[in-house]
Amino acid sequence: MKVVTSRFGEIEVPDDSVINFPEGVVGFKECNKFVIFDCSDDGVFKWLQSCDKDDVAFVICEASMIVPEYQAILGQKELDALQAKDLSELVTCLILCIPEDPKEMTANLLGPIVFNAEKRVGMQMVLINPGYSTQYKVFADPDNDSKKSDKSAKKEDNNARS
Repeated sequence: MKVVTSRFGEIEVPDDSVINFPEGVVGFKECNKFVIFDCSDDGVFKWLQSCDKDDVAFVICEASMIVPEYQAILGQKELDALQAKDLSELVTCLILCIPEDPKEMTANLLGPIVFNAEKRVGMQMVLINPGYSTQYKVFADPDNDSKKSDKSAKKEDNNARS
């Protein structure tokens, strides 16, 4: 199958690599078919490219690469839609925002992309979790020794106000 992209021109992908998103993704309900391909030599970063609109593509990576303890809670309705018995059958990815300075990269923890690689079906979840952010800093603040999760940073901020 040939997929036309605004970034890479026309690319050839196997027909069985298309992932169906019946509900589309947030802001792009009309985009129901996507393919994933590498955008870095190490395979960490990938493109989620729409087959329906050439200018709709997102940089993604597996959630565990950014936040090892990350967890998207899915109900039976979502598992059924993804044709999965449990979370072990699914891949969870985060959409990244990469500004001009890549050190300022953020990940959307509230809108993960979850898909069943075997069944080739996916969806974007919209989570409600006060410990997560749509702009989670991927790289540690240079003034801090270690990267903090949004939750621990929020807790420390609240403690400082007390």
